[in-house]
Amino acid sequence: MDTTINVIFDNRHTPQDYERLIEEFKTNGVLKYKFWDAVILKHSVVASINASHKMIVRWAKENKKKMVVIAEQDLMFTCPNSWMFFLDNKPEEFDLYLWGSYIVPLSNKCVCGFHLYVIHEKFYDRLLAVDENLHMDTAMDELKGDYHYCYPFPALQRPGFSANNPGNIVNYNALLNSRPEDIYRG
Repeated sequence: MDTTINVIFDNRHTPQDYERLIEEFKTNGVLKYKFWDAVILKHSVVASINASHKMIVRWAKENKKKMVVIAEQDLMFTCPNSWMFFLDNKPEEFDLYLWGSYIVPLSNKCVCGFHLYVIHEKFYDRLLAVDENLHMDTAMDELKGDYHYCYPFPALQRPGFSANNPGNIVNYNALLNSRPEDIYRG
């Protein structure tokens, strides 16, 4: 498997995320990564995020990649060996393999948070067909694919600016505060 992390990056709001991510990658032994300029559509933030994910999936499909790792710039690992934990727990068969979900417990089988995931080629067309006006992560629930979650969660979303909530500082990790066992600590 190609373990390159393909990062969707928008330097308009938090350009310091680039250096922060490079440090996260060094700490976690991530050797291969590629930054992709986020797609910016003036009419919709949701459509922009949707198109940014599809851009990488489309590239993977066109280049006949069996699977591709995608991350958003607000990715943060939970400890120095989180990346290896994530890779070591990847199942053989899946449509999506995700960092976890902000809708817990995982038995709910709800996708919430697309800051780190692997998509298999057999699922490319289904993801590419998602309506551009839908939140890409939660739209997965309607597709009912073969989704697997890494547990405990090796990655979270960095608290701070969110393109989905312009002008607001968000901390989705507060949803997990009552469940510290969900977070991988090494």
